[in-house]
Amino acid sequence: MPKSAVDLAAELLGLPKASLEDLEIHQFKDDSAAHDDVAMQQLHADFESKFERAQSELSARYGEPIRTGDDHDEDIPLGGVNRFAVWSVETKLLYLAFAHEDRECPILLMMGTVLR
Repeated sequence: MPKSAVDLAAELLGLPKASLEDLEIHQFKDDSAAHDDVAMQQLHADFESKFERAQSELSARYGEPIRTGDDHDEDIPLGGVNRFAVWSVETKLLYLAFAHEDRECPILLMMGTVLR
């Protein structure tokens, strides 16, 4: 069963420290799978859709993000960020990120918090 973005956000926001957890990770089974351009395009489209759905759910709960983008953000400790959204929630920043650093690396849909 896929993780709920809102449930994971509540869990992370309840922790006393900064945290980072996955909503979904795609690991490639071998090198040829990582270099299949058609499959890669489909995976990116799937993760894009999942990012948008999670962003919509989080926005319904926490309001509109204070910033969004499609590249690196200083508060997100991930490389290869394709999309991100950041919310200010009480004393923390909550972020959602879709990242894929390189073909051989996993595709990530991650959520985390940063203490302000």
